[in-house]
Amino acid sequence: MKLSVSLFLLAAANVDLSTAFTSRLVSTTHTQNNNSRRPQQQPKIPFLFATSTSTTEQDRIKKVGGGIALDPAGNNCLFDPSTDGKISSAAERISSGFQYEFLPVEAPVHVPEDLDEAQHFLEHVTGEPFAKATQPVQATVLGRVPLIRDDAPGDIQHVLLQLPEGMHYLEGQSLSVIPPGTDQAGKPHKPRLYSIASTRYGELLDGSTVSLCVRRSEYTDPETGDVDPAKAGVCSNYLCDVTPGEQVLVAGPVGKSMLMPQDPSRDLILVATGTGIAPYRGFLRRLFAENTVARHMFTGHAWLILGVPVTGGLLYADEFNEMKEQHPDKFDVTYAISREMMNRNGGKFYVQHVLMEHADTVLDRLDKGAHIYFCGLKGMMPGILDALEMVATQRGIDWKDYLSTLKKNNQWHVEVY
Repeated sequence: MKLSVSLFLLAAANVDLSTAFTSRLVSTTHTQNNNSRRPQQQPKIPFLFATSTSTTEQDRIKKVGGGIALDPAGNNCLFDPSTDGKISSAAERISSGFQYEFLPVEAPVHVPEDLDEAQHFLEHVTGEPFAKATQPVQATVLGRVPLIRDDAPGDIQHVLLQLPEGMHYLEGQSLSVIPPGTDQAGKPHKPRLYSIASTRYGELLDGSTVSLCVRRSEYTDPETGDVDPAKAGVCSNYLCDVTPGEQVLVAGPVGKSMLMPQDPSRDLILVATGTGIAPYRGFLRRLFAENTVARHMFTGHAWLILGVPVTGGLLYADEFNEMKEQHPDKFDVTYAISREMMNRNGGKFYVQHVLMEHADTVLDRLDKGAHIYFCGLKGMMPGILDALEMVATQRGIDWKDYLSTLKKNNQWHVEVY
């Protein structure tokens, strides 16, 4: 199965990471176990055996308590959920649509022939913490590469870490990083949370890595224009300077508020400023770039709204543009480039202006059950809330009641810092 992914190779392999990362998405092949859970209506048995074997052979297998793969691969007869992790028959789930668990129906969804080659070995992950901040574990830096051009303000780095064996996460969660050294009081630095910018399968598609999108926190004196190193962010500067092979203390994963909806028919409205793009990169790669069961099951529409100061500051634009090209009916991306675009009043163009200009679309999708997410600097929210309240009021909607309903239905997700 061909996957559209951006290559981010190990520094240990002596590959130029910046060249690999900025190249267009390329196709690769990733094949997993062809087995699938046996249909639910079949009696549950504590061992695996091939249905084509004789009764004597089945008895022999039962007696030794093991399973022998005697059927051709891909016939959906041989599957051990405790080791392979695929939940139910994927082909049956897709054929049934999102109502599979409740009322299987004959849905007009094409079942790809290569369905059983889809990544599925981490679909059992629940996102529970692997390590506490008081007892962190070591991750290894595999690579780091700048994400924005020199003409964009600041410094944003993509950091790739190798996690300890058994440490897994869900799209939308965060990772705690504990910088080395001590604070002014001589105590260890407190952990800092960073939104995860990769899917549970990671850049290498083996479930062993995690990616972070980190902006270097600096303070510039407004009078002199000089950067004051004494006021620099401890953890962000540490991560933006790490080199391959370094050990980084991490904990987690944590967070449930930004997870993707379980219903694959729900539309997604993803609003971000700057590094707030991180969780959405995980969402969108899961739905449009990697060959996952979630990708095959997704019948909704995803709309990314990303705000940055200048074009050179667009994050992961090559990936999102490729996704748009490959999935024009399921994915849209809108950029709000504040210093280069004007709103209708002649001022700078921010993400809230996108929501205002497309208010009918936003409200219509929310009415139909869409989930809306906001991630980025906390300063983005007042303008967004004011804009949404204004367009709602113009349409005779009580915004406070409407927002309360969205939150009650778990359609409203906010992570700001």
